[in-house]
Amino acid sequence: VDVERPNNIIYFLTGPGIDIENPSNSYFDINKATGEIFVLKVDPPHGRASWKFTVFAQDEGGEGLVGFTEVQINLKDVNDNAPLFPNGIAYGNVTENGTIGMHVMTIKAEDYIDADDINEGTNVKIIYSIEKNVIQEDTGLPIFDINPDTGLITTAVCCLDREKTSDYLLQIVATDGGGLKGTGTASIKVKDLNDMPPRFTKDEWFVEVEETDGSVLPEAPILTVTVNDDDEINNFQYKIIESRGYGADKFAMVKNADGTGSLKVVQPLDYEDPMQINGFRFRIQVIDNDEIDESDKYHVDHSWVIVKLKDINDNTPRFKKPHIEAAVYENADVGKNLGTFKAVDIDKGGKSKITYSINRATDRKRQFAIDQEGKVTIHRELDWEAMAKYSLEILATDDGVPLRTASAILTVLVKDINDNAPVFAEDYRPIMLENSPPSKIIEISAVDKDDRLEGNGAPFQFRMDPDADDQSNKGDGMAIISSLGSFDREYRKQYTIPIVIKDSGTPPLTGTSTLTITI
Repeated sequence: VDVERPNNIIYFLTGPGIDIENPSNSYFDINKATGEIFVLKVDPPHGRASWKFTVFAQDEGGEGLVGFTEVQINLKDVNDNAPLFPNGIAYGNVTENGTIGMHVMTIKAEDYIDADDINEGTNVKIIYSIEKNVIQEDTGLPIFDINPDTGLITTAVCCLDREKTSDYLLQIVATDGGGLKGTGTASIKVKDLNDMPPRFTKDEWFVEVEETDGSVLPEAPILTVTVNDDDEINNFQYKIIESRGYGADKFAMVKNADGTGSLKVVQPLDYEDPMQINGFRFRIQVIDNDEIDESDKYHVDHSWVIVKLKDINDNTPRFKKPHIEAAVYENADVGKNLGTFKAVDIDKGGKSKITYSINRATDRKRQFAIDQEGKVTIHRELDWEAMAKYSLEILATDDGVPLRTASAILTVLVKDINDNAPVFAEDYRPIMLENSPPSKIIEISAVDKDDRLEGNGAPFQFRMDPDADDQSNKGDGMAIISSLGSFDREYRKQYTIPIVIKDSGTPPLTGTSTLTITI
């Protein structure tokens, strides 16, 4: 309003989008003479809906007073951004065997990004559609539908079957009001229902297992069974069904972590038991969920199990007679039979091969032998005087693995025969004085190695003259030697007198011992 002063006004800008030091970075500029504001650059990469800065006006060619005003520039949106699915793929699920119109998933408003102005026409009005739908084979109809306004995906047909198709992929198109499109993928998983029956993979299972060794049970299962069920998740339950056969209670079914079932032994198995020798046959059952009633035959299946027993060498042979006593004369012939042992082994159905032997620790001189029929004989001559009684350990060994051995005792009583002649009890050497009158010189006695209890020893009979009658004896084995006259030492210093001694055996034996008398 200063009319008398120069009126050449100069304009300039400050604020956001204005870089005074480096004008090439500025988004706006102003004509310094006319005050006309114009754009230097396009919208920045991340967009901005409005700009607000200050316009200064200075008179007298930029040397005078300054006035200012706030200027706001609003950008009018154009539809230059297509809808965008931020994750590219969204996930949903639907239960199989459902009805038409079941909710599957929803693409919500926050699932897209459109940087256009929501207040500018229909730029951000989104319409959803399925560009690539899945077609049902038997009807030729699309399987899914989508609400164009809400993005809710529903089933367009009923009765989806997870066992046929478990996953679907749909290409979803989001179109804004300006006709720009964005695409994303809907991944739909069909959730499983327990609508398929379990089925054993075999109608009959066979396993061969060794009998148990006593009460020791195997820890590992003897059989693993498998079941097919097209349902995704199953909780199989196994058990043994009591049948008319014998022995089902000796086994139990257990469930494994991978869904298979294992058969375990829970009671001893004995091949020698007539009820078990032919094995076992029983039924097993599987249910695909522990909440299923067993009366629901659709979810229950059965199969047969056959268990054959293998014999192991778990039985020691047994002697029919664990002790035999035999009496034999010492002069018995080599090869004489002293007795026969018979052992049996119930392994191998009673057909085990038995080997007989003698424990040589009880027969170190090997005076006895045994054949493979169990017959014990004399191998070397016996002598009652060397040993009157033997206690032989007879061994019966089977042919199993490992070998098992039983023992029995053969007592051999050796009976004496009169095979030893009597002799002096000691080396008698009496001394008598010369010129002595007839008198008693010495009492002598005899011994016999034979068995006195068998009558093969005393009483003994003594005589000096082989042609003389037997002389009477004192007691059961003594005789008195007397002189019948006097002796002259200078004539003869020593006399040797043969004494004939006869025992009481049958037949009696006679021996001669020499008595030396010194004068």
